[in-house]
Amino acid sequence: MADHDFTEVFNDLEDVEKDLKRAGGSKEKRQACYDRLIELRRRMDRYVEHWLRFEEKINELQETYDFLLPDELPESFIDAFNDILPEKVPVHEPDRKEEKRRVVEPLSMRMENEACIRSFRRGLGFMELAMMDEAIAEFRQVVSLEPDLLLAHLCLGVAYAERGKQDDAMRELRLVQALTTEPRVKSIVHNALGNLYAGREQYDLALPEFEKAVELDQEFAAAWFNLGAAYYNIKEYEKSLEALIRTKESFRRDWEIYFYLGKVYKKLGNQKEALENLLISSYLAPQHPFVAFELGLVYEDLGEARKALECYYRARKLYQEQEREERAGR
Repeated sequence: MADHDFTEVFNDLEDVEKDLKRAGGSKEKRQACYDRLIELRRRMDRYVEHWLRFEEKINELQETYDFLLPDELPESFIDAFNDILPEKVPVHEPDRKEEKRRVVEPLSMRMENEACIRSFRRGLGFMELAMMDEAIAEFRQVVSLEPDLLLAHLCLGVAYAERGKQDDAMRELRLVQALTTEPRVKSIVHNALGNLYAGREQYDLALPEFEKAVELDQEFAAAWFNLGAAYYNIKEYEKSLEALIRTKESFRRDWEIYFYLGKVYKKLGNQKEALENLLISSYLAPQHPFVAFELGLVYEDLGEARKALECYYRARKLYQEQEREERAGR
């Protein structure tokens, strides 16, 4: 498959987004958009199936004809792993000079086992596609073949965490935490542990994990965002604002950044900044009812009752649409 195939898919995706914005309340137009999205998803699924068949055929040829095809591995597995972490992806700015990447030594890595290499690469691919069950299966295979490979335990722990398997995730992440001496790796572990605690709403336990993550890696933007969200949930709004502002440059088109900034500014009594950030969040994520609702609250505080009512009405419609979609999906 050529690069232009994927370019075409994403161009079609952007066209659907534009059509959804223009559809308004037209059920027919919205349904047409949903049908196109389903077809695009099926198309991407076929690409995944072809990739899996290709890998299986390569393995079969190597076993049948007794040869080893060299695998091209990333220069730094940690960098490659960071690039596909299921977190926020920083916006690339073409006019900014690329900073030289820090060199990270591999974690007890001696990838002489070809089966191990193949499973590891497949696991990374599945993580990038957010196929966590498949990723877990591949990383478990790597761990069984190379039990001393800490990076595999790290990947497995993060995949378990994303899948909601907290006990399994804790086991793998604590193992890496105990054995690694690399600050950047420790930072990834602390952030993942913080996410696990935050998922349980144990913010008193999540907060020190996020604090340690940013202490070890000041450039870890996703950890700064998580820290800001944790501070917000324990009502430390000034600290939340400071942490969130640090992430704004990295995630310029992430609606959640502006959503939390709007909520924080509202808590701090700065309705002007709250309105500005929530308007940006609403523009970036018009489909989220709670963004519209928060925007309505700010308009109400500003005495703009008509705009507030419009936001509440839109939030109600979006909630109803979500409920219908959930019922239809059952």
